[in-house]
Amino acid sequence: MTGVLAELDLDTGHLTWINRGHPLPLVVRDNRWTVELACPPAGPMGASLGLPIVVSRHQLEPGDRLLLYTDGIVEARDAEGRRFGHERFTDFIVRHHSGRQTLHETLRRLIHAVLDHHSGRLDDDATVLLTEWRAGHQHRLTP
Repeated sequence: MTGVLAELDLDTGHLTWINRGHPLPLVVRDNRWTVELACPPAGPMGASLGLPIVVSRHQLEPGDRLLLYTDGIVEARDAEGRRFGHERFTDFIVRHHSGRQTLHETLRRLIHAVLDHHSGRLDDDATVLLTEWRAGHQHRLTP
């Protein structure tokens, strides 16, 4: 199984993560550009490939949005076989982020755009997590 295992310290904005063969996380900063976080893949969980597990770290800035996603988003194809693509995906997120859409609204619009591109259905998992770090001012949910 592939994935990204991540922990975000809500007080400091310190992100710690490892890549187990998934697309790299993105950070949207200053309402206009993205940073793709780098980390060598350790291979799928449960597979004994002998690849080292590298713990990566990144310091978020207040207002940064962290985006984790599966390849089913960028690999969704239209009727002519063209992928939704990484460039269209990142452009979509930045454009809607710069318009000051809420996280929920940005994700709702993204999912509709991917589904529209792929004729209303998906052939692969399409999961997206989008969160914003607000320098320790997050509303924390308690059980």
